[in-house]
Amino acid sequence: MTDYKKKHHALGYVEAVPRPSPEELARFYREEYYGQGVSATYHVQYPEDEIRHKQLRATTLNEAIAQNLAGKGKPPRFLEIGSGEGFLLADALRRGWDATGVDFQRAPVEKFNPSAAAGFVEANPGEYLDALIGAGEKFGIIALQNVLEHALQPAELLRGIRNTIAADGVVMIQVPNDYSRTQEFVTAKGYVDKEYWFLPPQHLNYFNAKTLDAFVSDNGFKVVDALSDFPVEFYLWGNSSNYTKDKALGPLAHRGRVELDLLMAESGLTEYLNFYRALYRVGLGRNISVLLRPV
Repeated sequence: MTDYKKKHHALGYVEAVPRPSPEELARFYREEYYGQGVSATYHVQYPEDEIRHKQLRATTLNEAIAQNLAGKGKPPRFLEIGSGEGFLLADALRRGWDATGVDFQRAPVEKFNPSAAAGFVEANPGEYLDALIGAGEKFGIIALQNVLEHALQPAELLRGIRNTIAADGVVMIQVPNDYSRTQEFVTAKGYVDKEYWFLPPQHLNYFNAKTLDAFVSDNGFKVVDALSDFPVEFYLWGNSSNYTKDKALGPLAHRGRVELDLLMAESGLTEYLNFYRALYRVGLGRNISVLLRPV
């Protein structure tokens, strides 16, 4: 088993070292990542309210993208690198966007979003992006939802996207909010006894709002909009809800996140989206999403 260590990049974000080989990483995602128990993100099945929650988050991200599109003419070309289970891709197709998604496995999309299968390509996302760059393809929207933290060479990936996004296009990047103010605080207070978010080889790169801004700026983009998601780490306050000290509390914390998010969304998508824009500005939320334009 590889003994991974932390390394601070010059731009501030944290990297896991040593890096696996491209072949090892590709094999991990092709053969293991979507398996039962490997990832906390993907599962074999979900209850109905969790499906609704995933649809809500996809709708919210695409609504933020739509609000930042430069033109209102023909449907934009949408590319999602790393489509996972296809929720964001399915919402893009429902909006009438000319949407394509790519990932290692087709089965998760066919299981949870069969309507998106027609726009899905089963391939190595990095190799697929390289082929698009070689063909001179351009897109009005490129989305990476929880992808950058997995990338073996994140700067090279972002530069590839810089060569594929249209001049007036929008790039959406979502990453976990790691080494965040919340995590630093609970660590200093002794509410957690380890850096539970450090998860190589699943996650190789660790960003927060400050370091992600520095990273994208260094690679030819500026942030034009940003939002976060539910601050599930609030449950680390108090021994009766701290899921790092009692693993049985993890599913309860997640259920609370889903139910409270769906409740907040009943106020309307605009209010819900603006709430998470405000939460991003104070550095909170388990995931952060930035919308970028090339400069």
